[in-house]
Amino acid sequence: MNRYIVGVSGASGMILAVRMVQALAHLGHHIELVITSGALYTATLELGKEYSTATKWVDSFPEEVKNKIHLNLIQDLGCMIASGTYLVDGMVIIPCSMATVAAISMGLGDNALRRAADVTLKEKRPLVVVPRESPFSEIHLENLWKLAKVGATILPPIPAWYLHPKSLEEVENFIVGKVLDAFRLPHNLFQRWGGN
Repeated sequence: MNRYIVGVSGASGMILAVRMVQALAHLGHHIELVITSGALYTATLELGKEYSTATKWVDSFPEEVKNKIHLNLIQDLGCMIASGTYLVDGMVIIPCSMATVAAISMGLGDNALRRAADVTLKEKRPLVVVPRESPFSEIHLENLWKLAKVGATILPPIPAWYLHPKSLEEVENFIVGKVLDAFRLPHNLFQRWGGN
């Protein structure tokens, strides 16, 4: 069993965070979950009031998923994930707001999510950023480029139309599956391309 940090910031696409936690838990991994206040606001708009607090997020999962989650409070800069001595196998920020991208690209560790990302980079562990904005401005692209240069994987949530998805769930599974691929974790969330 591995341990992964799932950071959720205030961009649109909250269902991707839910699906990410579920996928990691179903694969048997432990999840260090950290959710920003902006994410709680967006999640309430997109998913309903049962996602209005971090505790409600955890409670929304079935027991077998909930048992794999450790909740880190966003304001707790002394939490385990804020230290490089706490061993994790990687971190994903899904979805990732441009404010979070900008802060991490400048080394600003002013909350538990941003500090955990900073630690992940300095310890040379995998960091996957799933940026949710369209179109990207030059500032966004510059900040994403800075993260890519120091080792982060930039993984925009782009569907694979060649797989002919028949539902939003299939699109979501593809995006989450691509994150799992970035961590080199086996899964069967989508059918791989085999050519003709």
